[in-house]
Order: sequence, then structure tokens, then C-alpha cells
Amino acid sequence: MQKLITAVFLLMCLNCLSQTTQKPTYSGKPVYSGATRTAKKPGSASSSKTPATYPVTNPASKNIVYQYIDTLYPDSENHFPLKGNAGIGTNAPQSALEIKRSAGDTRRKNFLLQLSNEWSPNGQNEPSIMFSNGDNSSPANVSYWTVGARVSGDKTLNTPQTFKICFKAPGSAVEQEYLSVNSYEGRVKIGDVNDLVDGYKLYVEQGILTEKVKVAVKNSDEWYDNVFKPHYKLTPLNELEQYIKTHNHLPDVPSADEVVKDGIDLGKMNALLLKKIEENTLYIIELRKDLDEAKKQIEELKQNKKDKKKK
Repeated sequence: MQKLITAVFLLMCLNCLSQTTQKPTYSGKPVYSGATRTAKKPGSASSSKTPATYPVTNPASKNIVYQYIDTLYPDSENHFPLKGNAGIGTNAPQSALEIKRSAGDTRRKNFLLQLSNEWSPNGQNEPSIMFSNGDNSSPANVSYWTVGARVSGDKTLNTPQTFKICFKAPGSAVEQEYLSVNSYEGRVKIGDVNDLVDGYKLYVEQGILTEKVKVAVKNSDEWYDNVFKPHYKLTPLNELEQYIKTHNHLPDVPSADEVVKDGIDLGKMNALLLKKIEENTLYIIELRKDLDEAKKQIEELKQNKKDKKKK
């Protein structure tokens, strides 16, 4: 009887011991016990990854969140430590913030970051990224670059939606728009220049310095090789002289007032200058023929005069 009682007592002790060492199932929700919060990390007991670190007391305010967001779960793709680099889509970020995801496919855009504002039919909001000098001691000291876009619909000013790069200098109350690409035909504007002129894609203030410019033409009609064709009719020199006296410029060439008002098309102007060079070449050829004919006649007159003297 004594041995039976002893055996029953040992079984009861083993049962209690197994119940006290069994781990609770993680419910996905924190468990509070007084001022101490206990939460179990999901995963196997053999996991070597660091468990989450939580405050030992309840937050004093709802605006205070955990000092450390543990993302070292077995299937985690993000990394948000209290200090160091943060990563979205990577547990080994190489900069202050790194966003990484799979390459996707060739048919769709691979969005890594999205900036949005609430849409309004009359909105002019511009979701932007700012690069600032960080000096908040005085508004006059602040300088920054912004990269952003006016993406909301605008039915008040009827301005196109525009991607912009702007700069705000120290001491300036406004920022300068240095580069923009708008949604109307994809026009690109550099500087403060009028872009309300149809037929062009690039508008540049002041000028362009480049080592090479190539102007393409759509077809042979925009060039002037036809000047040398047999059917081409030159303006007689006396008529050309009268035209120049009346208009102070060559036929087809825009006047100074027209150039100031409308500018010039480099492709068309170069073709036009070629046309004038080709016409001048034809004039020179005609003058050369006339000169040769005159020389011939002079030589004939001289020969006739010599023949008369011999007689």
C-alpha cells in the first residue's frame, strides 16, 4: 500500500512538471500582466535570432510605440532597428534606408516607393522629396532642392500635370523651377522660358552649349536638291535686285522682325541657306557662260580687225 501511494504521488508530480514547462501558443496579441508585458515570439525554440525587445512598462501615451521593431522573424523581409540602417525588402540594408524587391517582369513598372496626395478636381498638390541643408535656425538660412510632381487634376488654372525639379536658395522667399516635364505632349522646359508655342518638345532659357548638334529631316522635300534639276526656274537677276531693294532681304528668307517674333528653325534655315548657295552657284555658272561668250566675241572682233589691216 505504501508503494502504491508513492507511485501515484510521483505520477502527479511528473504531470504537474510537464504542464509548467509547456510553452503557451502564440496568439499574435501581446499579453499584459500588471505593468509587465510578456509576448512570445513565433518560431521554433531552436531559433538563434534575437527576440523582440519591448518596454517593461505599459506605454504612458498612445503616441509612444515600441523602441525596437523586431523583424528578425523567420520569414521577415524588413529590418527596422533602433540604430543603424533600415531596410524594406532586405535584412542587410547598405544605406540609411534601402528599399528592395524582386525584379518583376518586363511588362509592368516595379514600384519601390509611392508618394500620393488626395485627388481633387481643382487640386495643385505636389507630392515631393526634399533635399535640405537642415538649418532650421532661421527661415532665411534654409535652402533645399525638391523633386516632385503636380499630379492632381486641375480644372481651375487648366495647367498640365508636371514633374519638376526646383531649388530654394538661402534668403529667398520662393523656389525656382529649374527643370520640368509636363503632361502636354511631354514638353521639357529648362529655366524660365515661354513654352506656350506648339510644335516643339524642348524649351530652354538663355542657350545651349554643346559639342555636337544633329538635326534630322523627315523627307527629301525638306531639303533643296531640286534646285539643280532641269525644271528649276531661277529668278532673273534684275528681278532679284528689285526684290532686295524693296524688302531688304533675300526671297524666302525671314526678315529680322519675323525672326525676333517667331525665332528660326535650324533645320529649315540650314536647308534654306543651302538653297540660296545652290541658286548662287547657278547664277555664277550663268555669269561664267556669259563671260566666256563675251570673251569669245572680243577675240573674234580682234581677229577681224587684224585681218582687215593685213588687206
